[in-house]
Amino acid sequence: MPAARYLRPGVRVLWREPGTSQVGIDPRCAVVLDDLDPIQQSLLEQLPRLGGEPELNVYARTLGVGRAPVRALMDRLEERGYLMNGVPLHDTSDDRYWHLAAVAGHERTRSRRSAHVVVSGLDQLGLRIAQILAQAGVGTVVLDDARPVTLDDLGVAGYRPPDLALPRQERAFALLRSASPMTALSAAAGAHPDLVVLVQHGAVDPVRARPLMREDIAHLPVLVREVDVVIGPLVRPGDGPCLRCLDLHRTDEDPRWPAVATQITTSPPEGTETSLAWLGAALAAHQVLAVADGRGVLVAGTSLEVSATYPLPRYREWAVHPDCGCAQLSLPPARSGHDDAAVAPVGHHDGGS
Repeated sequence: MPAARYLRPGVRVLWREPGTSQVGIDPRCAVVLDDLDPIQQSLLEQLPRLGGEPELNVYARTLGVGRAPVRALMDRLEERGYLMNGVPLHDTSDDRYWHLAAVAGHERTRSRRSAHVVVSGLDQLGLRIAQILAQAGVGTVVLDDARPVTLDDLGVAGYRPPDLALPRQERAFALLRSASPMTALSAAAGAHPDLVVLVQHGAVDPVRARPLMREDIAHLPVLVREVDVVIGPLVRPGDGPCLRCLDLHRTDEDPRWPAVATQITTSPPEGTETSLAWLGAALAAHQVLAVADGRGVLVAGTSLEVSATYPLPRYREWAVHPDCGCAQLSLPPARSGHDDAAVAPVGHHDGGS
């Protein structure tokens, strides 16, 4: 027996004129159904409230008709991608969005609830990344940062003054546990995360990235610099450039970069400008969720830069450095950094490395 068909959550049905109704609103997925008889139009209008084919069959009986008009209507909706088999298990705003995005051709191949992400670095920006991931339905979000909460970390919906000097990891755990009780905040010993987010300041610390390369763990650097935040590139060991490649490209341009980077990574981090902390966190979480969903990412071999002075992300593409050897998953001791040269807006590559 075929599974009962249900309307995707969040779909709206709008009356246009007798015999014609519109399903959906956004031009990328909306469809106009015409040639509807009064019974079919009434059935269609009730479908969002009733949810699915079984309930619609019951309603059809109250109208004195059988299952045939219901089946014909559901067939038309199925052709347009508006139906799913079985009752939807979740009905959050995120679930409704992605159900409609699927109609527009943006399918997710994985469930976020099976995803395991580690956020390493829980300053104001890192905490917000973790909060977005948890609220968006990522199943496991592990928090990693034993450093104390500082004045620069305090913010709306984040750390509060009583949290000062307490371990970031401890306070972040409490915040996420109260706001997202369904999210797992720990994983089994030895569990292999799908992605590690490395939130750092000034320059990437190679000590944090080296074990991830050895263990074949994908990682995404989120680097807070003096006037911008850099997201990416997403590093998948053995596939594309790694953080040492970026370091070597930077050293090609500035031979004294290793000495400078050492001083940066051993200095206390500074805070992040308010709008930039929100913007950088949202953009980083956006890319992490793409990984969790199994969708394409913009930061594969590419870094995105956002600043408080320019509203659009800028990007730079990166190549594997010939002296790195990361294609063989080796990561010799070296400093990792990031080029801070001006780059072109999204859609226009500046021809850099």
